[in-house]
Amino acid sequence: MKRLLTALLAAVVLLGLLAVGFDLQASTAITGVAEAAGNLSWQLVGAAFGMYALSYVGRGLRLAVLLPGHAPLARLVSISARHNLLNLVLPLRSGEASLPLMLKGEVGRPLAEGTAALLIARILDLGAVAAWLLVGLSASTAVADRSLALPAGSLLATLLVGLLAVRPLSALAARHFHESDGRITGFIGRTAGHLADLPLQRLALAAAVSLMTWLLTYGACFALLTDMGSPTGTVGPALAGVSFVDSLVGSTALHLVGILPINTLAGIGPWEAGWTAGYVLVGVEETAALASAVVSHGAILAFVSLLGGLGWVLRGRVPVAGQPAAVENDPASP
Repeated sequence: MKRLLTALLAAVVLLGLLAVGFDLQASTAITGVAEAAGNLSWQLVGAAFGMYALSYVGRGLRLAVLLPGHAPLARLVSISARHNLLNLVLPLRSGEASLPLMLKGEVGRPLAEGTAALLIARILDLGAVAAWLLVGLSASTAVADRSLALPAGSLLATLLVGLLAVRPLSALAARHFHESDGRITGFIGRTAGHLADLPLQRLALAAAVSLMTWLLTYGACFALLTDMGSPTGTVGPALAGVSFVDSLVGSTALHLVGILPINTLAGIGPWEAGWTAGYVLVGVEETAALASAVVSHGAILAFVSLLGGLGWVLRGRVPVAGQPAAVENDPASP
């Protein structure tokens, strides 16, 4: 309960700072949110949900690429859905630890191998977000300030170099810690060994899957934003003119803020701050940007909760039979 109250307080403080920073009146903000929510239609909300659900299939497929032949795709999609839900509701992104734990308990993969897959997935996620940001910056006509292109390009280049260096560096680490008797150093050595064993072809395929997965995520956010636009009202017209390439820039700030270990309840505060700042950058008026942030956050939170709940219902209760690694001894296991 104490953690929950702390997270809620942090969310309220961040929302308050956001309102002060953009000089927003409470009544104006509430009116804007109500108008944006009232513009939503079941058709486009359903389309957004469909794209978001397909992005989870993409996450499961990426796990299948990184951990080939060890589990049905449906089970990996279920694990991905629950992992994303736990990441949203647990503080300081502590939900990340659930992925290797679920892979061990339901797929029979050692914790070190699941941790290696998680590390690669996070590098690929950052690379995909940086790549789509560069696409948006290069194609958008609404962004006057192109200063983000340099850090985005630098981040993408660094991640690509890091991805290429992952195998040789991991091989060195694995050899260094190979005979370590320490619990932590031994675990590091095993994780590095799994990273070193990943073929470049699989890394490239996982990168391609990550790009498509994030394109679906951007598409879901854009569908919600488009649905909130209208030719009348105070918020609708400001949102109606946003193009998809503009949304690649506007939504990226949200995704980058989302990886920060900020302890808030369900991401309330960081989501609104990232979305609002991103869409203000592409020329959306502040009140409309904040209103769309609140409504989109509510919709995505509902998507994550529903998909995560389905993941719990459909979760695998025992490791997949017939996999030799399912009985592999992992000293790092709890």
